[in-house]
Amino acid sequence: MSIIVEWLIGWIASNAVGLLVKTILNEDFAQDLAKDYAKDFFKDRFNNVGTLLFLKEPLQKAIIKALKEFLQIVEEELRFRRVSDEDIKKFAKPLKQFIYNKSVKQILGKAFDADCDSLDYQTLANIWNHPPHKSYV
Repeated sequence: MSIIVEWLIGWIASNAVGLLVKTILNEDFAQDLAKDYAKDFFKDRFNNVGTLLFLKEPLQKAIIKALKEFLQIVEEELRFRRVSDEDIKKFAKPLKQFIYNKSVKQILGKAFDADCDSLDYQTLANIWNHPPHKSYV
């Protein structure tokens, strides 16, 4: 088991709040992250492979923390709208497909750019409303 997988399991155990976070950010996700999830997330950000390797673990941790916050916000919004736990669980698969979408990862990765003021929310909304038929999970 890699260091990032071990870290994620411990971090989620002590920091995870909500059904979506616990369902989506699990050991399988950590293994995917350790393999190549971050490649699309930070596509075109690092031209120097040495720099990316040096920053790999901190970037993986930042991705996990950002996705945790995103999933918690989604769940809070669903709870605000009085969606039941059973129905919230039904969002796990489409949310997982959404965060694995290559375009979504690239857009979300832009949040780590020093000069980023906003993200392309229109494209994110379009991807959510019209998901590709191919499964990413």
